[in-house]
Amino acid sequence: MSTVVAVTAAAPLGGCSFPGPLDGTAERVTVLAAASLTDVMPQLVAGERKRHPDRTYEVSYAGSSQIVQQLNSGAQVDAVVLAGEEPLQALDDGLDLGETVIVATNTLVVALAQGNPGEIAQWSDLGRDDISLVVCAEQVPCGQAAQRVFAADGLRPTVASYEPDVRATLSKVASGEADAGVVYVTDVTDTDLPTLPVPRDVAVTTRYPAFSVEGSMAGEDFVSQLGSAESRAVLREAGFGSP
Repeated sequence: MSTVVAVTAAAPLGGCSFPGPLDGTAERVTVLAAASLTDVMPQLVAGERKRHPDRTYEVSYAGSSQIVQQLNSGAQVDAVVLAGEEPLQALDDGLDLGETVIVATNTLVVALAQGNPGEIAQWSDLGRDDISLVVCAEQVPCGQAAQRVFAADGLRPTVASYEPDVRATLSKVASGEADAGVVYVTDVTDTDLPTLPVPRDVAVTTRYPAFSVEGSMAGEDFVSQLGSAESRAVLREAGFGSP
């Protein structure tokens, strides 16, 4: 299905293209994926392209709540991968969606700015008023998970800003605009940022649901492959947990 214009015109989703044949005969497959999948998705798409060289892939990334808004607004896509199951509840009942498959899991960690200027040594330090802490917006799964962790521990931190997705949260820390940020473990795997673990007794797990849209066979193929042993090995290598 030809769907890229509907997606890119509706909202500023970040994305990338994975072209197929150069003769113009490729079937276009459009995927919306949670921002925390930005680093690993190209590897997953590469595997799918080997199986279907006649297809070209367009992948856009955003916070899961924004992706749901796109779908509810009529975005024509083939497959979706969200971070967290809560956004599923906001999907319009009239949407034609395929079976939901949980393809990965993730957990939170605190990313610290280079040199740890906030001198954050332990989890309770996040409650200090003299540090700059950023987290995901509360409607985004990483933000919901952070709020559950804070509540379970009785921690009431002062939040400097609520970011639209986990990559924006990490960017504030990496640039030094914030002393710390609550992100997913996978977001810091390939960085040199120092981290602070979330206490095990309050840690939460985020599950990643994937589904095809509007009977797209290409979308169904993509979701099916995400649940394969090969794709799960790629996800594990990137730091994700298995369902």
